[in-house]
Amino acid sequence: MSNAVEAVKVEAQSEVVHPNANGNRATGAMKCPHLGAQYNPFSGPHVEDPHPFYAELRRDAPVSFNPMLGMWLVSRYDDICHVLKDPLRFSSADMGSVGSVLAPETLAVLAEGYPLAESLLSSDPPTHNRLRKLMGRGFSAQRIAAQDGPIRAVTQDLINAFVHQGQADLVTQLAYPLPVRVILGMVGVPEEDMADIKRWCDDFFRMIFTRVPAEEQPPLARSWVTYQHYVARLIASRREDPRDDLATYMVTTDADGEALTLPELIIAIAGSLLAAGHETTTAMLSQCWKQALLQPGLWQRLREDRSLVPHLIEETLRYDSVSHGMIRTTTEDVELAGVALPKGSRLLLLYASGSRDPALLPDGDRFDISRHHPSHLSFGRGIHFCIGAPLARQEALIATNLLLDQMPDLRLAPNPDFRPTQNLTLRAIQNLRVEWTPTGS
Repeated sequence: MSNAVEAVKVEAQSEVVHPNANGNRATGAMKCPHLGAQYNPFSGPHVEDPHPFYAELRRDAPVSFNPMLGMWLVSRYDDICHVLKDPLRFSSADMGSVGSVLAPETLAVLAEGYPLAESLLSSDPPTHNRLRKLMGRGFSAQRIAAQDGPIRAVTQDLINAFVHQGQADLVTQLAYPLPVRVILGMVGVPEEDMADIKRWCDDFFRMIFTRVPAEEQPPLARSWVTYQHYVARLIASRREDPRDDLATYMVTTDADGEALTLPELIIAIAGSLLAAGHETTTAMLSQCWKQALLQPGLWQRLREDRSLVPHLIEETLRYDSVSHGMIRTTTEDVELAGVALPKGSRLLLLYASGSRDPALLPDGDRFDISRHHPSHLSFGRGIHFCIGAPLARQEALIATNLLLDQMPDLRLAPNPDFRPTQNLTLRAIQNLRVEWTPTGS
């Protein structure tokens, strides 16, 4: 740590002044005004374990500027909830402009695709109300309940492929393919296209939510354009040949008497359903099983008392939040935690920090499945609460119970390396290597 950064970590109150996205200046008082400048969500110790740093932020600089991101880090639960419940003053509309500064060559590639319409994630009322109404019907309780059988069948098929081997990587062999196959089946996309869709989604999220050098951007943009055209063909096929799937529902249903435009349909299916519909669930499943195996004796407790499985899921969502953060932009001059923020200020709401805030839970850094209905921010708050939350919970419940049924002595492989990854909004692990005694051994 540099002397300059260390020097600002003092207990005395001092004024913080930083530019916002429009060049205006924000002021306020806090103990460590420059603490947020230390945060790097893409590499280093904040990827390995960001929570000690988050505790510092909550205590000394709850709203602190990060010049690398050009955003204000918001770390306390109450402040995050305040922002999420006020969409008029804290807009979601600029969610798609948080990553790379796009080079001219990249923009030329993107011009070969369709205009980037507002999505459920990156829209404000009244547009958001229309999109939410339409997509919310697509994720009705009845439709989600009907997925019980398909989820169980897909999970069992995946487990059958490795259950007799005595070892596996639960990320690559179960946590990734399960939600992908489930959402592909719901949307009506052929399973053989899964690998292509995964690659296109990965490239899209990398371009949007990380910082990519100009020379690496055109191939990512090409992936997005290819993905758009793929979904456009899917839309055209459902208009000609309707089926009992979400793609047909999206194409043939209107919201408040107004059908979605082609660009809106593309971003709704490609982004909100196919991309967001599996990335966060993959991360959630992986973290859930990781915690179940890290805690001594917990796997056996879960086998003996299945009523604890929903508590495992909720406590993992709170303790190791995969929805790591969310972005908002102020639409007028506001004050947050004593910091005056001008119109146009960008905020990174640190969900993972808020879910461990002592103001929410005094012992938030302790993992404990005995908590009943712990509050957390993993699925958001307010009008943008995740419409896919019931489906994600259902997949986690079914898959965890099937693992408990068939692998009674499941354990982490020696010297585990989870290889955590992180961007502005998502935290995940790449590996979860496990062992067990195969049936009949």
